[in-house]
Amino acid sequence: MTSFLRALALIWAAVLLFVLVGAFRPETPVAGFAGSFVTGQYPLHLALAAVLGILFGLAARSAGARFSGYAAATLSLAAVVGMVTVLAAQGRAAADEGVRLDWTATLTEIGQPDGNPDRSVEFTEGRALDLYLPTGPGPHPVLVWVHGGSWVRGDREDRTALNRWLADRGWAVAAVDYRLPPPEPVGRDQQRDVACAVDWIRANGAAELDPGRLVLAGQSAGATLAISTTSGLLDGTLACSDAPASVGGTGPADAPPPAPGPPPVGVVAYYPPVDLTLIDPDLQQTLFGGAAADAPGLMRLLSPSEQVRSDLPPTLLLLGSADHYVYPDRVAAYDRELRDAGVPGRLVTVPYADHVFDRPFGSPGAQLTREAVIRFLTGVG
Repeated sequence: MTSFLRALALIWAAVLLFVLVGAFRPETPVAGFAGSFVTGQYPLHLALAAVLGILFGLAARSAGARFSGYAAATLSLAAVVGMVTVLAAQGRAAADEGVRLDWTATLTEIGQPDGNPDRSVEFTEGRALDLYLPTGPGPHPVLVWVHGGSWVRGDREDRTALNRWLADRGWAVAAVDYRLPPPEPVGRDQQRDVACAVDWIRANGAAELDPGRLVLAGQSAGATLAISTTSGLLDGTLACSDAPASVGGTGPADAPPPAPGPPPVGVVAYYPPVDLTLIDPDLQQTLFGGAAADAPGLMRLLSPSEQVRSDLPPTLLLLGSADHYVYPDRVAAYDRELRDAGVPGRLVTVPYADHVFDRPFGSPGAQLTREAVIRFLTGVG
């Protein structure tokens, strides 16, 4: 029994130490990646695991493994202190947003519950959107949600609980699919699919959806698509995939024009890759058909960092401070570029969090960013 308790206590403490080092030194190989993901998504679970580690250490010490038990308990105590530091920082960030964190939800809502869309419709051939509608008569302001997945995977159900949460607060949500490879490249065609969803809302949503109060939003690759699609709709370089070339499409000259309508009034971007020269070379191939540097014209159309200008609508950026997939410093620089250009909005950062910190619906980052989003939407819609 003593050997078992010694092994359990030491292994438990070693895992805690591994995650703790990663949380506070996200640049550490492997540990940094693991630590920031856990502290971004499940910080309270890790704190409780650290408390349990102290108990394991004390039990081992009582069973006769005096040095090992003491060492394990001490390391676990350090993990408790570290996680209290993380939770306090995330709590302060939430308080800055006027959010009182629900710690029960942090423990129990560890995934993305089904938000049960009201219906699904095909908005262009082969692609559908899910509609989440508020109660009461419309037309409602509408948020077009663009899923993530590194441009090669994912589906419109990735944030279904968030979509229902927004609908319960008065915003209709249209969660859209877009084409994925193969074949490649897909960068411009993915934008056109999102533009087709906007056209569908303009043409078909009058009774329920108000195209004059339309915001594009997304996470990760979907956030980049939301930003760049908005830019293309504003400057006239982008339209639905069936639009004639004269308005930015690639279809035949006699194809119908896009549905007329006002431009988007805002953008919400969760941890967007903003400089596509910095993404993995394989993903550059997927988007550009080669290296981004070899396609400067397409780069200007796809990469948010190439599209900063004063006529962009208000833009809210949401980011984990330890994101390993996008470069936090580059996103912060992009935020400054937007504000220097006169674009309203701001950057909200979740301390000690990595990419997809909002996947667990109850995580501290998910709770505080939801409130930031609804406040932003209220201001623009």
